[in-house]
Amino acid sequence: MKKLRLFPNSDRVTRTRIVYIALTAGTVAAALLLVLLNRWIFRLTEAGLYDDPKYEAVSIISADSIGEPLPLPTRVSLYLQCERQGDERAVMPDEADADAITEELIKLWTDTLHLHAPDGRLASGESVDAVLRKSRYTVTLRDFYSDKSGAKLALWCAQAYYTASGGRTYCLSVLFDSRTCEAYFLSCALYENVRTDRRTDTLKPFLITNGYDETLAGQAEITPTERGFFGTLTLPDGLSVSIVYAEGEQYEITFTE
Repeated sequence: MKKLRLFPNSDRVTRTRIVYIALTAGTVAAALLLVLLNRWIFRLTEAGLYDDPKYEAVSIISADSIGEPLPLPTRVSLYLQCERQGDERAVMPDEADADAITEELIKLWTDTLHLHAPDGRLASGESVDAVLRKSRYTVTLRDFYSDKSGAKLALWCAQAYYTASGGRTYCLSVLFDSRTCEAYFLSCALYENVRTDRRTDTLKPFLITNGYDETLAGQAEITPTERGFFGTLTLPDGLSVSIVYAEGEQYEITFTE
């Protein structure tokens, strides 16, 4: 009787290992070959695509202006469409910060006070210098919207105020563009200092803030009213400004259609 062999033939084990190794190596080689073949086909296709005479190199001349603020007439149009304001929000990187807007507000407040007190003293008796030293300033950034047209504009709501000796609060409220610091609207309450003999001169600080020549104020068309006057001014770029003046109280200046 033949004895059973406890271990397989060593030659058979060796051949089996060689077959497995060969299959593995063949699979890897085939995969690498397919990868190289696909890359070669892709390169041929890519070369044919870009060598096609239909494709030409194009230089975008206006690329540098991407991200720049829209022209003022366009922004004014957006402003005039907005009828709803959003909540206070944080400043974006391309917007003027609170310090910059406060500086613009102080400048406008100073020019306005000097305009109504050419001798350096208001009708209430206080000097312009004293008013400026004691004035307070607040600025808040908000988005304004139009639900109808979808228009949106970011504006700084800024206010300078001072409590006069008689108890009245003198106040200047302004809406500034969040990026360019131009003013779209101005409201000034100076009560006894608001006199019609100033007439169109009150337009000058608003014009200066927006980069216009202050002498344009003299071209405004004035219509007397029971409380003061209503004025309109057409600017060289086609935009219009209006002023509603209530003697002994306040006046408002804004861009209009």
